[in-house]
Amino acid sequence: MVTLPISSLPTKGLGLITEAVQQITGLFSRRFFFNALLPTFGFTSFTLAVAILGGGATSVWLARWGNLDLLARLLLILAYIAFVYLLAAAVASQWRNIVRLFEGYPLVAVARKLRFESVVGTRWHQQRMKELLSESLGRPDQAYYKYPPEKYLSKLLPTRLGNILLAGERYPRDRYGIDAIYFWPRLFPLLPDAFQRDYELAVIQYQFPLVVAFQSGVSTILCSAILLGQQAPPLFFLSVLVVGFALSYAAYVLSLMSAVELSEIQRSAFDLYRDRLLMAWPSVQDVTEEKAAFLRIRAFVVQGAQPIWAKPHDTYTSRHREDQATVIEVKGRRRP
Repeated sequence: MVTLPISSLPTKGLGLITEAVQQITGLFSRRFFFNALLPTFGFTSFTLAVAILGGGATSVWLARWGNLDLLARLLLILAYIAFVYLLAAAVASQWRNIVRLFEGYPLVAVARKLRFESVVGTRWHQQRMKELLSESLGRPDQAYYKYPPEKYLSKLLPTRLGNILLAGERYPRDRYGIDAIYFWPRLFPLLPDAFQRDYELAVIQYQFPLVVAFQSGVSTILCSAILLGQQAPPLFFLSVLVVGFALSYAAYVLSLMSAVELSEIQRSAFDLYRDRLLMAWPSVQDVTEEKAAFLRIRAFVVQGAQPIWAKPHDTYTSRHREDQATVIEVKGRRRP
């Protein structure tokens, strides 16, 4: 019988855990696993544990679990996993809305509906922005990351996260006349693979704490309601309430630096690769000929009309053959 040194057991066990995690994450996208499934499993389990402990019937639940046969236990575990997966899928479908919640857009919408002059927090950010941009005590380096240019003062949002992301969103419009809302989805596929991977990693890093903050807040509210209904001990109730909301706020604060990094990556993408978007855009002549051709092709496909798109199609293809030949000729001349 061969015995392993005790010192090697933790390393071996850690390696097995790491391998298991890699196999699990291989079944899902990294973004879904870290930003939906993992926090959903954690907070769902926490809420369930608080409900059991708060009722003071832990021994009863353990006894019921012990009386179940193996098949019933497996079915309950599978049902719980399926429930968590469905909740995680629901969270993943609301990533954008969760981010907008922490950006402060719901507060802006409510204020407009109620015809308030300003939103809570907006005036503070406007004053803070003026201080950072002032000539005497200004810190324009901080304002660059935290706020958009001064001309957008009236557009500021009531949260730090919202203004950080707004600064990155307004940068290409202010510098190059490019609206990031419309052109970022078109630029992203043209970016280098390494740049895309860095961006996707930054998205995971800034969304994960926001999902944790959101689910921590929801879980704390649910646990508080359950504990009130169970008439749990006041100290236990206050502990859950304070710890839950403290975790939610801490996670939100942690997301801010990741949001700064994400916004800077987006700025860099427009600084360095906006020419790819312009070069990939069709010319006016291309669009005119394509539109004429596809209108005739549509009539052919849908209505069974005669194939009469030869003229715009031939003009389009012949011109592009000439362009391609010119490019090849130029490249040949550059060779030594």
